[in-house]
Amino acid sequence: MNRFLIIVFLSLLFLSCEKENNPPENPAWLNARISMMETESFYVGTYVYLYEWNNEYYYHIMIGLSSCMMCEFYDYRGIKVNWTQETIDDFQKNARKIRVVWQKTY
Repeated sequence: MNRFLIIVFLSLLFLSCEKENNPPENPAWLNARISMMETESFYVGTYVYLYEWNNEYYYHIMIGLSSCMMCEFYDYRGIKVNWTQETIDDFQKNARKIRVVWQKTY
């Protein structure tokens, strides 16, 4: 009986575990942009972050010398996000930062 309960418990535990989604490889447009930023001194202190939001991937290019916080924010296809108060609120509530994709250090 104890063996049976242990097997059932382990089976339920295994089935209830959430699968870890692997983030996609960088799209071609982002790799080209990173190559350009690597050569320009203006981009020192720049970070590129990968986010998951509404089951899609987004890239935030945070330029250290820029005064605009979310101006360089793109979906996976490279289309710039047009922010509204509603989308900002939803992003702040539901987005998940996955990792730093690239950074240009001093």
